[in-house]
Amino acid sequence: MKIKNLFYALLALPLFFVACNENTDVDQVKDPTVKVTAGSATETTLQFVITTTDATQVAYLVVEGSDVPTATEVLTNGKTADANVNIIIKEEGLKESTEYVIVAAAKNNKATAKDFITMTTKAVLNPDGPGDEPGDEPGEQTKVEFTATHISTDYTDEEGLHIYTFELGDNTWNSNGWGVDGGTYYSFAIVSATKGNGVLPNGTYSLASSYSANTIINDYSFRYQMENGDMVNGMESFKDANVVITDGKIEANIEMANGDIHHVVYEGALTVGDGGTDVPVEFEATHTADKWYWGGASTYGNKYMVSGEGFSVDVHFPTQYASETALTAQLYTWTSTSWWGYNDFVDFTTRSFTVDGTSVAVDAGTAVVEVEGDVYHIEMTLQGRDGFTYMIEYNGKLNDKGEVGGEEPSAIVFTNFEYVTYNGSSYFYEYKLTNEAGDKMSLRVNDYQANESTILPGTYNWITSSMCGNKGYFSTNNVYVGGVKYDVSGGTLVVAEKETLDLTINLTLASGEQAVFTYAEPENGGNEGGSTEPTEPTKLATPSVFGNVEGNSVVISWQEIEGAKDYTVTLEGVETKTVTNAYISYANLAWETTYNVSVVANPSDEALYIASDAGTTSFTTGVQPEDGGDEGGNEGPVASYEDWVFSATLDWGAKLVTCTDGNHTLTFTLSEIAGATFSINDGSLRAYNVTVNGVATEDATGTLEMSSASNYYIVLDAYINGIHYTGTSTNPVV
Repeated sequence: MKIKNLFYALLALPLFFVACNENTDVDQVKDPTVKVTAGSATETTLQFVITTTDATQVAYLVVEGSDVPTATEVLTNGKTADANVNIIIKEEGLKESTEYVIVAAAKNNKATAKDFITMTTKAVLNPDGPGDEPGDEPGEQTKVEFTATHISTDYTDEEGLHIYTFELGDNTWNSNGWGVDGGTYYSFAIVSATKGNGVLPNGTYSLASSYSANTIINDYSFRYQMENGDMVNGMESFKDANVVITDGKIEANIEMANGDIHHVVYEGALTVGDGGTDVPVEFEATHTADKWYWGGASTYGNKYMVSGEGFSVDVHFPTQYASETALTAQLYTWTSTSWWGYNDFVDFTTRSFTVDGTSVAVDAGTAVVEVEGDVYHIEMTLQGRDGFTYMIEYNGKLNDKGEVGGEEPSAIVFTNFEYVTYNGSSYFYEYKLTNEAGDKMSLRVNDYQANESTILPGTYNWITSSMCGNKGYFSTNNVYVGGVKYDVSGGTLVVAEKETLDLTINLTLASGEQAVFTYAEPENGGNEGGSTEPTEPTKLATPSVFGNVEGNSVVISWQEIEGAKDYTVTLEGVETKTVTNAYISYANLAWETTYNVSVVANPSDEALYIASDAGTTSFTTGVQPEDGGDEGGNEGPVASYEDWVFSATLDWGAKLVTCTDGNHTLTFTLSEIAGATFSINDGSLRAYNVTVNGVATEDATGTLEMSSASNYYIVLDAYINGIHYTGTSTNPVV
């Protein structure tokens, strides 16, 4: 028995471990991720799960004690594991009642990642101990009635056996395939003597350690509950169980390892993608594809890019069935990308499915391919996680070119150019190009030849985003025309020698077509005679002013203004100071008093800029303590956020950490996601793009730690706009 495939069958339960709403190119190199999740323990075994993405090598070690090996030690000396899937590991032959460190590492040609947990084996029970004496009354047995409202299913065949995995729960699953917080789930792996032909096969199944017909596989059936992103008690094993499957109903009677009895019932559809004949009797298209063209080889087999009015989707078939000129006529069953390559039946998968500009994740589906001559009739049914069934029909030849490009394509004109962000880990600036028709593109240019406001003249070559930080290169992402997403395989960016920004972007689409996009920044002034009138100086942006009060002291801060050399700050219309930083502090003010303050940005070059309008705010000092107050004359930074009580969140895609107490909010962009200490605005592990209540600031130093030793809490020790922030988040972010 090849156990590896069973692992994938079990862990692909919800059919969506790799969500299909990714907008990035599948060939981009991303930093690898790895996570270790605790499972069950016995006296001599520990069971746990390793989850990885974007890795080319994965290994793990189980070591006694508390010392944590380095990632290099794990990758060199550890046991290897399959990459980019969730793997259940059962480590055997361990000491009873002993603590172990479980550490996993993942790497690719870009970076290395590591995660670890501690688990302890159980103590051997004393058969002569309390409760086991003759005549002792057994403990009270708890009976649990559980009605499942959700089901996920999957299938694999191994050496002639039909293995079905399904999970019953009272809530949905997340994009990693595990349950969501507050949910309870029962997982089963059963062996059937027959194939269900599109549904879970009827029958009675009993718990066993063997792989024989009509059994529940003991090692891979369990219960778990989710809170704060983790299993409350790990994977709770079954002592005994039987499952009865009839048309539209599953009933399970389970004795847990602690003796409790659970009665689980589910009623509803029992469909499963097992290569059977469960195909809609009546196919009525919701979307019509007018393009079905070749996308080349990818990580997930050979790809076609399919699109029509308001939608696009990448469809991947096994290489033995799909080529640039032909697709084998037969029934295909959808499978998740996490299980791709491990199935023996005829399958396909989808990625980057967008409808009306919105990403849609897919959980199941079929594709029926018919061909007459060189004309194809394809009916593709996709079950969206949004609850909608998408029926996509195509009639035509494969690889017919669309209307975006051609030999001499007409240019698509962008009218808006907007700076988005700077990527400190890949060293590129990102801009967004749009027009009123809804066409859009993300443009990424290396930081040698670009900044927040412009791109230097020259010719740039297209390369994948992970490499576009090199001099002379650019990349694109999320290229949409008429609501349809297009993949790109090459091209050039030409920036003309002009006083205003003038771009011509020549792209080779993955289909082989050519497309041209342009943007021309409007000129300021000028006349037909060729002579140019002097340009009127531009007024600097008005500062957005914020006051942070602590007692009878305050720190006034604002965003840095482009083109400003310094700032004039006026308190109550009388006291005026000029500072170069984007903040100023006042101490020993009158208690319980409201003050007005204004800030004016002064130009660095008076030929180009004039002073800004005054940005204003008001603030009120606190109530004077009974014992008086500060008598000193210290006018230094106000330490008002030491021992700060705040919560934190992490946006994985944007690598954005947000810290807030509900009234005061800081954000940081991380150079990578890792359990590590990040230096703010400095070093290779950086936290940058710092904002305070939505206002960007460069006046930030110190550290932000994502502490893996404490389940990834955020730990701050930073000076921002002169204020000292210290403290640990009240919640973990992972």
